Amino acid sequence: MKFFVSFLFLLYAATALGQASFPKGFKLIKGEHPIGEDDMYSNGKDAFQMHFFSRAYENDYSWNDDGYKQFMTESFGFPMYRTKDSLLWGTGKINNYYSYVVVDWHGEIFELFSDYNDADFSFYSNWLLSSIREYRKKGKVFMFQKMYDFYYKPRV
Repeated sequence: MKFFVSFLFLLYAATALGQASFPKGFKLIKGEHPIGEDDMYSNGKDAFQMHFFSRAYENDYSWNDDGYKQFMTESFGFPMYRTKDSLLWGTGKINNYYSYVVVDWHGEIFELFSDYNDADFSFYSNWLLSSIREYRKKGKVFMFQKMYDFYYKPRV
């Protein structure tokens, strides 16, 4: 039921979706899932990926509330923090790679990961957070290409 409601919301909000424009050098690495749930964007060193944990969250999702913040902390294995504008973010090391996660206002989860915790990782972490905010200022939702295509482009 929650998936159906989420689907209807996204269908209703389709005009507000915005395909993410990644920094120069990042290319789409298509996954096997038809709507892009396992797609990544990578420059060969750093990679961005979306996650869909919110579908598994059993309680009502409410604007990155404390329950969801704790759920995300347990899911990723590092602390999550809430920004002044109610985004969730966290960073840590998982299975020998560095991870930076942002949860937007709609519960969409974006992860940057890399083998290196260097200046590039820091730059792209900042880029991710600021891009999500910039899309919102423009009245759009930051979204990966296949997800954007699935919800926005007409089906033939």
